[in-house]
Amino acid sequence: MLKAIKIRIYPNQEQKIYINKLLGSCRFVYNNCLAYKIERYNENKSTIGFALLGKYLIELKKKEEYSWLKESHSKVLQQSLINLEYAYKSFFKNSQGFPKFKSKKDNKQSCRFPVDAIGEIHGNRINIIKQIKNIHFKCGVTDEKYLNKNQGLIKSATLIQTKSGKYYFSILIDKTNAKQLPKTGNIIGIDLGIKDFIVDSDGNKFENLKLIRNNKKKLIKLQRQLNKKQMIGSGEYKLNKYGKEIEINKSSNNREKARIKLAKLNEKLNNIKENYLHQITNQLLNENQIIVIENLNVNGMLKNHKLAKSIQELSINRFKNILTYKANWYGREIIKIDRFYPSSKLCNNCGYKNNNLTLKERKWKCPECGEIHDRDYNAAINIKKEGQRILSIKENKIGLSSPEFTLEDCPPMDDKAVMPLKSYDRLIQEKNELL
Repeated sequence: MLKAIKIRIYPNQEQKIYINKLLGSCRFVYNNCLAYKIERYNENKSTIGFALLGKYLIELKKKEEYSWLKESHSKVLQQSLINLEYAYKSFFKNSQGFPKFKSKKDNKQSCRFPVDAIGEIHGNRINIIKQIKNIHFKCGVTDEKYLNKNQGLIKSATLIQTKSGKYYFSILIDKTNAKQLPKTGNIIGIDLGIKDFIVDSDGNKFENLKLIRNNKKKLIKLQRQLNKKQMIGSGEYKLNKYGKEIEINKSSNNREKARIKLAKLNEKLNNIKENYLHQITNQLLNENQIIVIENLNVNGMLKNHKLAKSIQELSINRFKNILTYKANWYGREIIKIDRFYPSSKLCNNCGYKNNNLTLKERKWKCPECGEIHDRDYNAAINIKKEGQRILSIKENKIGLSSPEFTLEDCPPMDDKAVMPLKSYDRLIQEKNELL
């Protein structure tokens, strides 16, 4: 079982300069090789493999204009080619998006280090490569002890620079000896909503933090301050789509400070939300053995313009991903029910289906049994019942034994003369003759 341990590193000024050069080199190699693959495909309708890309990278290093690539670690640059090949395979096999060119203005810059490019860890100091060694890092106490004891289990690592200028090192390590949680017989159904983020079948509610809406004024203020800051000319020119020369602008010092302020606030809100999602998933997995959840089509829900902002703020897909991989770690089971199951419209008492229920109605009364339902709590109970039904079907299929055959159903070998075997063509011919 692989797990990523994310640590924050604090490089000095010289190390920061080298890291920025390394990130830029990896971005350049990825973009240049992607353009080369596209160009060769348009010319010859042939796809270039990893071996030819490696030769192309060597040719780039030999050119005088790209001699600065020799300053970067060669194995780290090779990882950019591996990432490009993986992106191509994901596009063709998993129907994911076509690989995109990386930009310096992306939310984060990253490069990957193989195992043999990672040095030793001593206490809260880590050696990565010769140019980046003896760097102070911070993480949880348990993670720090685990990294020091199990350095031989490290598979790879990724160096990340966030938009706010912070540096992180995500270490992928093999945690085969992870302790599983004690088994419980509890099964719970959860309903994801907007008013309350989660309502479970036991009546517990997890509130929606509404981080973006509660900090909307701060975000607008910082965005306006950023827009008011001026750009300065760099003295460099490029051709636009009309063939005219335009000056390339660069951020002024004040604009860069305003950009970092906005990036720090966005990063802070994202960290709060991420921590909240981990707290919820830990509580659900600690208390329950089986968790039943709806298989929601989040991309389709985002097309509803009235609810798009609220749904995007919840990070439903991120919650489902965290819940799934932690369930695999701790030996829990996740059951996903069909997205078209009418959990909110069914009465959990008598099974009546209220087809006239609208999104505005938070409570409704069953006309059959007279039960008054809270919309989300009722949905959570129905989700749990549907999960129990699916679970019972699985158990029955596993527990089914093959039926006993009698001599009449399965004749012995000696009866072949009495019941001759017939080919499929002969059976079809007899059927046609009867018709």
